[in-house]
Amino acid sequence: MVQKENSPAPAANARERLIEAAMDIFGQYGFDIATTRMIAAAAEVNIASIPYYFSGKEGLYQAAVSHIVGLIEERLSPVVKEIGERSLKGPLFPDEALSFLEAILGTLIEYMVGSTDGPRFARIILREHLFPSSAYDIIFSRMMEPMVHGISTLIGLASGETAPRLLKLRAVAVVGQVMAFRIAREAMVRGLGMEGYSQTEVAEIKEVVLEHTRRAVGIPADFGKQGR
Repeated sequence: MVQKENSPAPAANARERLIEAAMDIFGQYGFDIATTRMIAAAAEVNIASIPYYFSGKEGLYQAAVSHIVGLIEERLSPVVKEIGERSLKGPLFPDEALSFLEAILGTLIEYMVGSTDGPRFARIILREHLFPSSAYDIIFSRMMEPMVHGISTLIGLASGETAPRLLKLRAVAVVGQVMAFRIAREAMVRGLGMEGYSQTEVAEIKEVVLEHTRRAVGIPADFGKQGR
């Protein structure tokens, strides 16, 4: 059966293929320059599938952003769930809070710096931070706001700091370390002779980020030696 020129693609995974292609095309060219024709060609589906599934270019862009945030949520969900279950038993001890903080940062480093998805996600997330569109509401409400809140809470429990504004500033600074290694990948490759990034290099980056985090959030020098 010959598919009509203006009919949507019948493939069951057409929607998913469009989202995958959209992440690459929007990430590389930005919303204004990227075209639905480019995305449909990359996804190998009929261009009519875009209005059929997403009501147009903007709907597809928001779906791509939502997909990115969903994948990051999925990666962090085991740690978030563990924190929630532990919190039901009472306030976290400082060493527990630090352990959870390091688990969150470690997960972010492995995904945003060490995985093949990292570059694809970072391009869109960074562009939205610099030039926010209506899709930034998705990033802020589902990722940035809960992440900053959660990390600032853990920093406060680990360090004893209580000033909300300072804790949020420190939380953003801590997350910024992770994104810096994704954004500055080429500098690491040229300046340090890195591969950009091997498993060994990711482990090295993680060690540095966690060390800096302890210092930045004011963890006491004798931390871990104190009794509960």
